[in-house]
Amino acid sequence: MHPRLRALGTTTVALAFAIALATPARAADVDPATVNAARALAEEGLDLYDKGEYAAALDKLWRAEELIQAPTIGLYAARCLEHLGRLIEASERYLHVSRTPLDASASDVFRAAVADAEEAYSDLKPRIPKLAVGVRGAPEREVQISIDGKPMPPALVGVSRPVDPGKHLVEGAWGGRVVRQEITLQERQETAVALAFPDVRRPVFVPSPAAPAQPTAQRVLGWSAVGTGAAALVLGGITFGVTSALHSDLIDLGCTEKVVCPDTPETRDTLSSYNTLRLIPAPAFIAGGALAASGVALLLTMPSASRPGGATARPWISPWGAGIAGVF
Repeated sequence: MHPRLRALGTTTVALAFAIALATPARAADVDPATVNAARALAEEGLDLYDKGEYAAALDKLWRAEELIQAPTIGLYAARCLEHLGRLIEASERYLHVSRTPLDASASDVFRAAVADAEEAYSDLKPRIPKLAVGVRGAPEREVQISIDGKPMPPALVGVSRPVDPGKHLVEGAWGGRVVRQEITLQERQETAVALAFPDVRRPVFVPSPAAPAQPTAQRVLGWSAVGTGAAALVLGGITFGVTSALHSDLIDLGCTEKVVCPDTPETRDTLSSYNTLRLIPAPAFIAGGALAASGVALLLTMPSASRPGGATARPWISPWGAGIAGVF
């Protein structure tokens, strides 16, 4: 405390408040009744402060300060906050009072209060604990962090920040999960905590014995071969039918059975189409039949757990089509 105020008792300080509030520089427009009420509140607050009832004293001083702005009131409000363990608020109040502009006519009491606030701020600042809150197992910018129920800005994740001494509850919410951690800090202590979100892995699906067996690679290959083979057989059947029709047309145009034709424009076009298509059926039938037979063999040789019992299949081929008949 400033030497001028340190030597004063509570009654003298209250009198100093009364003198200071009698003609405040910023109270030119305040009516006398308001000044009187502010003086009474300040005196009550100082009396409570002297008794150690800091919470009640703070309430009175704040009310007085709402009516009249005076560094003396702000100084003792800050001291109440300091005694209550609210060091961050106290330091901010000390700093505010220390920056109070004073003119040449300011009283010695006001000047002493400003000087005391500046000294108290310098002494209190290093006593404030610091806490850094980090995150593990989750994107730190997506986690909603709070300290004692008050949200913490994402920009402060992992950054050391001032907190009041005492017990604190740190919470983080992300992905429908909440992680909590309690921590107690002493004055001047600096520490860090990490909110760890456990790695949640997807459960591995294991089919029960009663569940149907999953398709195997052999089943997929078998049906693929059957489908491809059937398509080739159908292609062979269609082109065989078209070729037979073209052969009949050529006979009608005067060609021999061995397709020796007279040289006419109509004959040339039909003969060209016939020669192009007649090369397709045989390879298509051969490849289609082989693929279909291979696919059926794969399906019939599957493990019994992967196919229904009694599965049978046989390919069929005709000049007009092809397919697979059976039970699978």
